[in-house]
Amino acid sequence: MLIGSAVHNLDAKGRIVIPSKYRDDLGSTVFAFKAMDGCIRIYHRDEFARVLEKLRTGDVNQIMLRRKISGSAEQLTIDSQGRVLLPELLRTKAGITDRVRMVGMIDWIELWNEDGYEQAEDLSYEDEVRCMAELGLA
Repeated sequence: MLIGSAVHNLDAKGRIVIPSKYRDDLGSTVFAFKAMDGCIRIYHRDEFARVLEKLRTGDVNQIMLRRKISGSAEQLTIDSQGRVLLPELLRTKAGITDRVRMVGMIDWIELWNEDGYEQAEDLSYEDEVRCMAELGLA
């Protein structure tokens, strides 16, 4: 289960250390793409296969979504020191230049630049209560 968060610096070569708490669930080969909300999503191989399977059928808009996801997706390898090289195109699209906020999202992790993450987590108290109630957690 991918939960919690961490902040790490991007090195001069564009690599980021994936914390061991995530590496254990992700494995050594992962798949990454730029998500619609501005972050980079990183998936375990099996979970990414499930995402792709859901994209195999659909209407015109879903086909366009398939194009965006599969067109920006990259297969990445986590090295023996726990680092992964983030392709420049993904870093640029996500606005990642130095510090990276990693957030466990149960089935994937997200990589954010600090400003983008602060905006993404800005959920009002009322919206949080409503969402918790809809999920039966309130």
